[in-house]
Amino acid sequence: MSLQRSPTSHRAALLAPWLLALAACSPSEPEAPATPEADAIETPAPPETPTVAELAIRLVDAMGGRAALEGVDTITLRGDGTRTRMGQIAATGAEDGLGELKAVTETIDLKNGRAAFDYDVVNGDFMQHRTEVLTSFEGKPVGWNTGPNRPAVATSPNGIFSWGTQNSPEWLLRRNAVTVALAAAATAQPVPAEPRPFDGRASLYGTARLPSGEELGLFFDAATGLLNGFTALDTETMLGDVEAQYAFGDYGTESGIALPHSVTITKQERAYSSIDYTSIAVNDPAAARVFALPEAAAAQAREVVAAPGPWAPLAWNRVAPNVYHAVGYSHHSMVVEFPTFVAVVEAPYSEAQSATLARLVAREIGKPIRYVVPTHPHYDHTGGVRTLAASGATVVVARGHEAELRELLGAPHTSPPDELARRRAAGEAVGGLEVFDGMRVIEENSQRLELYEVATIPHVRPMTLAYVPSAHVLFQSDLFFGAPGADATALHAAIRERNLSVETIVGGHGGVLPFSALATAAAGAARPPR
Repeated sequence: MSLQRSPTSHRAALLAPWLLALAACSPSEPEAPATPEADAIETPAPPETPTVAELAIRLVDAMGGRAALEGVDTITLRGDGTRTRMGQIAATGAEDGLGELKAVTETIDLKNGRAAFDYDVVNGDFMQHRTEVLTSFEGKPVGWNTGPNRPAVATSPNGIFSWGTQNSPEWLLRRNAVTVALAAAATAQPVPAEPRPFDGRASLYGTARLPSGEELGLFFDAATGLLNGFTALDTETMLGDVEAQYAFGDYGTESGIALPHSVTITKQERAYSSIDYTSIAVNDPAAARVFALPEAAAAQAREVVAAPGPWAPLAWNRVAPNVYHAVGYSHHSMVVEFPTFVAVVEAPYSEAQSATLARLVAREIGKPIRYVVPTHPHYDHTGGVRTLAASGATVVVARGHEAELRELLGAPHTSPPDELARRRAAGEAVGGLEVFDGMRVIEENSQRLELYEVATIPHVRPMTLAYVPSAHVLFQSDLFFGAPGADATALHAAIRERNLSVETIVGGHGGVLPFSALATAAAGAARPPR
């Protein structure tokens, strides 16, 4: 049974007793002169502010009662929204463009600790249908992802990357109205609530704790008993620890439970995402379908369960002597071997992918990763940088993106800590940040890796290109996939301007292509239409 948006008259509207008392003892007429009879009348005492524990009980009652909330196994929410923090800047220091979220389905399985996103994302000319799922396999948590022209793949949970209303579906389990209300009823203290405005609305403030131990700031609407919203410390994969605000609105009732139909998320006092739900279903039997792991990903799920650490699918391909292509299911890296160390160009997508790459390098080469080189700071291309820095690799970045990478590496991560945060807390040595201007050469004996900061490519300014002269191999991300385009033309021009003798193009997406394919694409784009 699905919930359609309900008007205000159908909302839970429990007027707080302290407000009634306040209205009863507040004079509506000018005060009359005192008389002996008036002096004999006892003046009512001002009402006491309710305690946070009392407000939490009223909240649960206003949403339908404890038994009803504890009986919620699944919630399926459908609607449309926006995602502001997508990490797709076009130039250093620029703001993200607005991402539109369409045909969104968010599925929360409270009973089994599972959650899923399914949605279309539109950002400028970019449009993609995506599915990201946190589920389980053989009793252990796994994630699976799929997208256009991509197979369903299984990863460890920290291998999930999302452009939905959060960067992982796991957030849905800890930041939904039912979980928050039950946590409030269980942990709110019998201390007076504090009047505080929230999202432009008068509210009564108190705190509670989730089962995870996270403290939430709760903002109650005294008139309805419902939550106007809450605040929390979110540990974002890319942003680290950030103060977050979740504003609820437009409550409606389904199966006897009042739930917000609009949620607006703000992080670091900046818009993050928002969504308006057109329907909500509670305990829909069909909800479990999205959590069934596709058969095509079952073998990978077994790898997740058996792996000694975070795991994501990653193939190891030789491109040339001492040059390798580490191929993920959508994002790839180039590994360059030196006599005593290794340099990795691009650490994309996730913690899980970089952790898997580190194990592959140890197995296939057996030398330490000394450098990791991000080509640009887009979130899907830097999601694994912190993991390689944790292993001791120095992050080498072009000056134009120093600020973004410095913020990424320096951000605290506490809930939960990632590998870099854990090693820093333990006082272990980790990699730092090295910044270059224009060009940087990494070399040992006859092996050489040249890094070029290029400010003329439309996709992002600047972009780092990585070139291995001994193999005539150049690595690029997001610029050339085999077809003509403005980025491909600019890439070709940048190579020619620097007189690089390139024979092979290795992609951060896609595969390995001959330079002649890029030259043909650039010539085709330059040729005027007939």
